[in-house]
Amino acid sequence: MLAFSSKELQTRASQIETLREQCPKHAGVYMWRSVNPCTKNVLTYCPECMQETINDNASEQLAQAEAQIRDTRSYSLFMQESIIPNDLKDATIGNFEIHTDQDAEAVNFAKRATLDYVKERYEGNTIISGPPGVGKSHLAVGIAKTLNESFQKFQLKRSVVYMPTIEMFSRMKDAFRYKDSKWEERQTIQFLQKVDYLILDDIGKESSVGDDIKQGNNWVQKVLYQILENRTNTIITTNYGGAHLKKLYEKSLVDRITKGNMKTNAFKFSDDTKSRRSSSASDY
Repeated sequence: MLAFSSKELQTRASQIETLREQCPKHAGVYMWRSVNPCTKNVLTYCPECMQETINDNASEQLAQAEAQIRDTRSYSLFMQESIIPNDLKDATIGNFEIHTDQDAEAVNFAKRATLDYVKERYEGNTIISGPPGVGKSHLAVGIAKTLNESFQKFQLKRSVVYMPTIEMFSRMKDAFRYKDSKWEERQTIQFLQKVDYLILDDIGKESSVGDDIKQGNNWVQKVLYQILENRTNTIITTNYGGAHLKKLYEKSLVDRITKGNMKTNAFKFSDDTKSRRSSSASDY
């Protein structure tokens, strides 16, 4: 460690002069002037502005490092970036309990949709809709896991990420306060645009409260639009049908949600389907 005498420290301190001029950006902070002892160049600056520049550069370097870590062409991304609720950690297509003919149809739909993506027989979005609690999220997690495992098995470099819409927006909002570069708006949008197969769970729930359906705010719609505009192969679950989605979102966003052949790649649980959260097998 370098050691300086008191005389040397006084000399170094004397090279910085505090001016009477205040920073136009930071009220009450006086400008500094220093002289480079080697080049004799004079630099006038605000210490607060200088610290902000240092912090900004550090944040940018951190964001770049995280972008490299988040390798969007690797199936390991699924475990690193997916936000799977604890009650769905073990969910698969295979362990979706079948109690009705509709349940069997839903499972077969999930299997076919997954196979079509793996074999690249279909390019576009897939939508699973229906009332809350009927098992849409369970199937979505199952599709995500099967896709990821299939790509790994066949050594195909494809990325899969499962993302609950409400949790995504919650973390992005927190990033405004805590400057979490991983969930900063631009970073998040760019990342999700590049994922090969994105599962967006519960679209519409972030913009509704109970049975009250109102148009989503401009920020929510802008984020969803930017994510979906620049990608294909998105698996979407929602509590709402087409008519309700048009109340929630602008037409241009609804068009992005339904991108692809929705006649064959959409499954809807009937409105009278019982919730699995409040029903037991004996209820069927």
